Amino acid sequence: MSPMRTRTAALLLRLPLGHGPLWRRALDTVWQAWLAAPDQALWALLERQGCAASGSDPSAHTLSRLALGDADVQLGPGLLAGTAARFDHPIGERARARLIAVNDAEAVDMLCRTALTSPRTAAFCVTHHLAPADEVERAVFFLRTGQHEQYQALDPDGALLALGYHSAPSEERKALLETVSEAGGADLLRVLAGRHSGPDGFAALGGTERRRLLEQFAARHDWDHWWALVQLMPLLDAVRAVKDVVDAAWRPSGEDDLRVFEALWGVGAAALEAWTGDGDGSSGLVPARITIPGLDGPDTFVRDMDFAPDGTQLAFAGHAGGRGRAGIIDLAGGRLSHRYPDAARPLARVAHLGADTLVVVDAEEAGDMNRPKHIHRFAPDGVRPTGFSATVVSALQRATAEGKFVVSSRHIDGYRWHARVSVGDRDGSLTDSGILGGLPDVSPRGVTVSPGGRRIAVVNGDTVVVADHGGTLVNVLDNGPRKITGSTPLSAMSDSVLVRADALGGLDIWHEPLVSDQAPVSRNVWLNTTSLYALAWSPALNRFLAVGRQHSRSMTLWVLDIPETRDSPLPDDLVARQIRLPGHPHRVRLSPKGDVLASLDSISRSPAVDLYYLPLLTLRSRVAGPMGLMSHQDLAEVTAAVKSPALDHKSRPILHALRSCLEHRFRHDMGIGRTAGATDAGDFEIELGEV
Repeated sequence: MSPMRTRTAALLLRLPLGHGPLWRRALDTVWQAWLAAPDQALWALLERQGCAASGSDPSAHTLSRLALGDADVQLGPGLLAGTAARFDHPIGERARARLIAVNDAEAVDMLCRTALTSPRTAAFCVTHHLAPADEVERAVFFLRTGQHEQYQALDPDGALLALGYHSAPSEERKALLETVSEAGGADLLRVLAGRHSGPDGFAALGGTERRRLLEQFAARHDWDHWWALVQLMPLLDAVRAVKDVVDAAWRPSGEDDLRVFEALWGVGAAALEAWTGDGDGSSGLVPARITIPGLDGPDTFVRDMDFAPDGTQLAFAGHAGGRGRAGIIDLAGGRLSHRYPDAARPLARVAHLGADTLVVVDAEEAGDMNRPKHIHRFAPDGVRPTGFSATVVSALQRATAEGKFVVSSRHIDGYRWHARVSVGDRDGSLTDSGILGGLPDVSPRGVTVSPGGRRIAVVNGDTVVVADHGGTLVNVLDNGPRKITGSTPLSAMSDSVLVRADALGGLDIWHEPLVSDQAPVSRNVWLNTTSLYALAWSPALNRFLAVGRQHSRSMTLWVLDIPETRDSPLPDDLVARQIRLPGHPHRVRLSPKGDVLASLDSISRSPAVDLYYLPLLTLRSRVAGPMGLMSHQDLAEVTAAVKSPALDHKSRPILHALRSCLEHRFRHDMGIGRTAGATDAGDFEIELGEV
C-alpha cells in the first residue's frame, strides 16, 4: 500500500466515528497497512478509534479484533500459528499468548513445523514446552531443536526417529542428517541408516544421503557399520567407496566378507568407464570381438553366419580366392574349432544344424545369376551335395534344435517360375513341404519359423502364408491395404505373433490365431531412409528386435514393444528402447535364446564378429539401483550373464562383483517352491513358495 494512500486514510479516520462508507474503507486501509508493517502512529490512531476492520477481509477483521483485545475472537489453527510465528510485529505476541491460553493442538503442530526453520520460533516452543502431538514428529522435533534429553526419554531405541526420517521428504531428511551429524551421535547414524534391506532402509535413500552416512561412519572409524551399508549401495558407488577408504588399511573380518571386498576392489577404471556413459545404452554393451582366421587377405568375403542350436558356436560361410570356405567358431574360446575343405564355388547362406553339421548354399555369381544354386552338407564325416538345386534360394533357416531346416526357393522351367518351400533334416535330405501347393503367383522372398519350429511363415511383399511344420494346416493371411515394394521384407515370429517389416519404415503385425482371416495391424515405425538388416524374436528379452541404420548414423538396435495378444492396444511408440552400436555390419544374427547378437564386419581386411550380450540392456539399468533392493531373480540373471561367452572383458569384473555381493547378502536364505526368489528376502529369512 502506498504511503500516500495510508496518509489519506489516516486523515479520513480523524473524522467522527462511523462517518459513512468512505470512513469504513479508510479504516480497513489503515488496519491492512498496520498489519503488514507495524507503525506506532497508525496504531495510536487505530487504538483511539477502537473499531475493528470490516468483514470484507476476514483475516484482517479477525486479527484487528485480536489486536484490540477481544477475548471472544476465534482464530483458526492456520491463522493462529502463522500469526504466532511473527516476531517482527506486536500482533505476534498477542497470538502467542492466545495460542498458549487455548492450547490448540493443531495450531501447536503448525507452529512446531515453522520452528524447524525459524530459530526464534524454536526458542519460543522450547521455553513453553510446545511439541507436536504425533510421537514420530515429536521425536524429530526434539532432535532438530536440540532437546536431546527429551528425545532420549521419548525414543530410547531410535524407532520413532527412523520412522520419521524415512517418511520425510528429501530436504527434511537432509536437514535431519545434518543435525545428527553435528550432534555426533554414532548410534543415531545407525538408526538413520535403517535396516539392511527393504524399501524403508538404507537402500531406499538418495545418493547424497548414502554418501553422507558412509562418510560419517568412516570418520568415526566405525568400519563394521560402514561395510554393512556399502553392500547395499548401487554397485558402482560401492566400488568407489571401497577404493576411497582402502588407504585406511581396513579389511573386513571373515573369509566371505573379504572375498566380496576384494571383488569390489578388483573392478578397474576401464570397467567403471564402460558402465558409465551418456545414458544411451551403448556403454556397458562393449562387444567381445572374434577375428575369423583363414579369411584375411584380398578377394576374401564372409557372406553369412549362423548360431548353433545351443548358442555355443557360430558357423560362417563365404569365399577366399574364388573358392567357397566354411567353418565353425567356438564362442567360449574365440577360436576356429572346425575348418571344412574348400568348395569349388563361393558360398552364401549357411544354417548350423548342430553336431558340427552345416548346410550351405552356393552364392550367386556375376553374369551367371540363373545358374543352379546347390545346397551342400558340411559335417565331420565330410562334405557332400544334398541333391537339392534351385535357380534362386531366397531363405535358409534352421527350424528345430534337432537339426531340421527350411528352404524357400524358386526355379525356372523354360519361361515359367515355380516356387516351393522345402524341409530338410540333418542328414541332408530335403522334401517339398507342399505349403505353396495350389497357391498361384506366390514368390517367397523370406521364411521365418516360430520358436520350437511349430509354425512356418512364408513372406513376400503382397502375400503371407502360414503353415504348421508338417504343412497340414495352411492359411493365406489377409495382407492388409499396405503393399511392400522395392525391398525384401523381413519377418519374425514368437509363439503368438508374426511380424513383417520393410525398409520403408512399415511394420505389419498378425496375432494368433493365425488360421483366421484377420487383417494385420500396421504401423510406420522408422523413417523412410532406414536400412534394416535383421528382424528377430528374442525369448531372453521377451521382445522383438530390429537392427538397422538411419541416415548416416551407426548401427542401431531397436527393442520393440509389441503386445502378445490382439486385445492389448499397441503403444503409441513401438520402439521401447533404441541403442547405438558401433560399426556398419554386413550381416547380423541373433542367438537361439535371443541373448547374444552377432554382428559381422566383413569389409575390413580381417573379417571379425562382434558379440553383444543383450541381457546387459536390462542388467545395466538395474546395476544403477541399490543392491539392497535387488532380488533372487536379479542374482539368477547376473549369474547367467557372468557365464556367457559373449560377455566382454570390461563388463565381466563388474558383474562378478555384483554376483559376489548378492550371493553374500542371500547366503542365509532358503528358497522353496515356484515363488521363491520372487521377492526380496533379508538375512535369515525363509521363503516358502507354491510347490
